[in-house]
Amino acid sequence: MREIYGLRRVSKPWKELIEHTPWFWTYISADYPTSIIQECLRLSRHHFLRITISSSCPSWDSWFEKSPTDLIPKLQLLQPHAERWVTLDYKILERSSVDGHRIRDFLESPAPNLKKLVAILPDTMRSGPATLNLAGGKANQMKHLRLENVLLPWSSQLLTGLETFRLSVDSAVSVESIVNIFINCPGLRSFDFSYRIGEGQNIPTLPPLVDPNPSQITAADALEEVSLCFGDPGIASRILSQVSMPVCRSLKLVAKQSRAIMNDIHWQHLNEALSQFSPKIGDAISKAGRAALYIWPDSPWEWTISSEEEAFQFSLDFSLLSLDRFIECARNLASASASELEFEVYLGPTSDRWIPAELGEWSEITKLHVASAYQARYDDGDEEPMFPGYLGQVQMNPVPGLSWPFPNLQELDISDLECPLLKIFDMLNRRYLPDLDVQRMEDLQILVDVPPELDIRVQSTLEWQDSIIVPAIESHRGVKSLEYGSSES
Repeated sequence: MREIYGLRRVSKPWKELIEHTPWFWTYISADYPTSIIQECLRLSRHHFLRITISSSCPSWDSWFEKSPTDLIPKLQLLQPHAERWVTLDYKILERSSVDGHRIRDFLESPAPNLKKLVAILPDTMRSGPATLNLAGGKANQMKHLRLENVLLPWSSQLLTGLETFRLSVDSAVSVESIVNIFINCPGLRSFDFSYRIGEGQNIPTLPPLVDPNPSQITAADALEEVSLCFGDPGIASRILSQVSMPVCRSLKLVAKQSRAIMNDIHWQHLNEALSQFSPKIGDAISKAGRAALYIWPDSPWEWTISSEEEAFQFSLDFSLLSLDRFIECARNLASASASELEFEVYLGPTSDRWIPAELGEWSEITKLHVASAYQARYDDGDEEPMFPGYLGQVQMNPVPGLSWPFPNLQELDISDLECPLLKIFDMLNRRYLPDLDVQRMEDLQILVDVPPELDIRVQSTLEWQDSIIVPAIESHRGVKSLEYGSSES
């Protein structure tokens, strides 16, 4: 807008051209000075308006006004033109920015032509949560809706034409209300629901889950993308068991809850929530050959499993969930696949102390990426790269006898790490015994579970001393191939 104002000063013809082109004036921000908002409303004539209202604005630019007290008169200027609103981006992030009653009044404006609305309000307001009721609930031209800390009457006509809907709440919402969204929005293509549980807030007790009567299942025939973030897996399982999504091609489930409440009942609910999508997930795993497992064990309770196959994309994020439970979930998903389960694992910043015991026994891991990260400081104050030296730690068990962590590992990507190749050579010598030693062990009836050969990828830039050890690594009995540079390059 400031540039348009500058062009008006170039010449009289420029000024007339700009002032007689209503389209230039149809975008209005509450950050504009009041006089400019008045100009926009006048020069846009009867054209539709795109409105942006925010409690934060660029503090580095004196052309904008950012005093919260100036917002109320600007809202009063904009509200009489609500019939011309076609998009409204309404973000009030500071509790003190504007009075709650004024917010409530603005969200009840007569805006029957609004097609896109983003309304994000503070999580707590003294006057209570605001309710969206544009045009008395009859603004049925709405196509795209995003609400955060804003209530919506579930019978509102605002829902009837929606194509995308993002809803984030921190208060109890019944499963029936969520299911009614799909009944009232037959053309809904994308649904994102986040149910946050506040500190100290109890998860509502849900009745036992029973298989719904087929006549009671709601068909979301147009729904292609669904994302559910929940504190209780029972909520997701009830939604997904009561709503069929035959054309869904993207599923994201995020479980955020305390470790204490993740009991067998909740775990059963989580598996039931995924059952509708098991065939599609199994097919995606089959086509991909591997499912990507992103692990950032900064916290050993944060896990993600995902696949980016074009036919069906899924992502499951778990917070405060034990690895055993997570592995069980992954294996249940893979059970629908005709192929064997293989995982690529991406290790992020972490100490390596618990990795061999926790992840190393997981036989489905065939590819391991180690990110460029540093361990916590040692007692002597030095920092060392997170080299996976644990791959060479031998384990002794009755069955299978001698073994090593990640027993089926076939690919190792450490191209992000700055580490001497001599460390790799040392790890290989400890992980792969000479054939003569293996034979001697077996003669003593000590079984040796020899790992498969490795395809190893290292940094493309090597120190002079590294070049000396390269031939020994390339010809090592445990190395299938040695490559250089990032796998993404």
